[in-house]
Amino acid sequence: MYLKVFISTLVLSTFVYGSDLNGSRPNIVFFLTDDQSLFDYTAYGSKKAPTPISGAFAKESLVFNRAYTAQAICAPSRSTLYSGLYPIKHGCFINHTEIRPGVKTIPNYLKPLGYDVILAGKSHVKPNNQFEWTEHFHPVPKEVTGKPRPGIPTKKIANLFKTADKPFCLMVACEFPHGPFFKETSIKPEDVDLQPFRNDTLETRIGTTKYYESIAESEREFKILLDLIDQYNLTDNTIVIFASDHGMHDGKFTVYDRGLHVPFIVRWPGKIKPGRTDALINFVDFVPTIIDLAGGKISKTLDGKSLVPILERRKISHHEYVYGVGHRQGTIGRYINPQRSISDGRYHYIFNFNSLERIERERKQGNKINYFVERGAKVHPNRPEEEMYDILNDPHEMNNIADNPTYASKQNELKKELFKWMESQNDYLNKDGEIIYLSTIRHPLDYSEKFNAFNNYVVPKELEGTLNGLYKNPHSITAQ
Repeated sequence: MYLKVFISTLVLSTFVYGSDLNGSRPNIVFFLTDDQSLFDYTAYGSKKAPTPISGAFAKESLVFNRAYTAQAICAPSRSTLYSGLYPIKHGCFINHTEIRPGVKTIPNYLKPLGYDVILAGKSHVKPNNQFEWTEHFHPVPKEVTGKPRPGIPTKKIANLFKTADKPFCLMVACEFPHGPFFKETSIKPEDVDLQPFRNDTLETRIGTTKYYESIAESEREFKILLDLIDQYNLTDNTIVIFASDHGMHDGKFTVYDRGLHVPFIVRWPGKIKPGRTDALINFVDFVPTIIDLAGGKISKTLDGKSLVPILERRKISHHEYVYGVGHRQGTIGRYINPQRSISDGRYHYIFNFNSLERIERERKQGNKINYFVERGAKVHPNRPEEEMYDILNDPHEMNNIADNPTYASKQNELKKELFKWMESQNDYLNKDGEIIYLSTIRHPLDYSEKFNAFNNYVVPKELEGTLNGLYKNPHSITAQ
């Protein structure tokens, strides 16, 4: 019950640890792990996850209990973090695709303010001409590291720290614990945490031991980074942020809390007082925060807002709501099951736009149901059109309280606010609108792939290519 353990906020005083943070122009170092669930951190309640480095770091930092990404999948999450916009607005809401032309990213905002902006490690964002890093330190290939994933380029990072003659923003994108995991591990099956929504089998436990070993590798890389910051005497003028791009088990690709809820831990000795906060934040807040720190003017076009008032403890609340976007088109699963969600930090409301509930409703109305639409709904036969969860008392979202009269007012409020937000984002989805086939870079709906991508699923031969001409461009149908 990781959230329940930390849901109570420490009493936040108006005490400011150092001088005003606005325009203080620190170095900014952001360490991002890949595919690691919130409940797999000791800083967020795990008793068994091998996370001693981030755990110790949290004790020196301000820990955000209610931090969220906007989409629980790699490219969309990173594009949100780097742009300050939600996925529909920045355009990369289908994995592996590009952000919308004209969207600005971190380098566009910080370079004019005199910062070098460096990406070290994994990219998974595009196009390159909209992510014009001062430099991209490419990851060290796994053939060199001898590990299942590429490693962070520590030598180049060390050289940056040694030679930097101006403030910098360094985004360190670790490739762990993303699979493939380590094949060998000293962790025993009985020494892992399994959440109640996961099948507690020996196979699951063995798989989790290998995932834990990959978590340990991300911790080792984080330690190297922290040691380098100390070695080059950068600690006092560097704000360090630790986060993960999204959750993993039964959360990736979805809008469930286990996918969207992420760690977010901020350290700046002498400037940011250690502790915990329940302020509701989202990855869209990172870009306006670093613009604020660098002394720039925050664009009103951004979806996020600066966290500086929270970091200074002048405020204890941030957003009233945060939002989630989910898609399975363009992913390995290759099916249509779009989701949208809204959370006020306690209650989490989800609308599923392609459910069996909807299929049956349309069938009764005499509407013809396309094979690919029905298949998308059948993948999750027990997923209703509307879901709502009380995260405080049900952190793993096991009890759907949608349509419970006790919560009718809250459900109506969240539903109204969700669709209002979707309209403001120019989302192509609406409650009873047409299910749309989206053009994707990879994993087309109507062609079988050379590998068994999803439970040996093969498109019926007579249906191969039948969606040609029906695919819609994601950017066009959500034009801003």
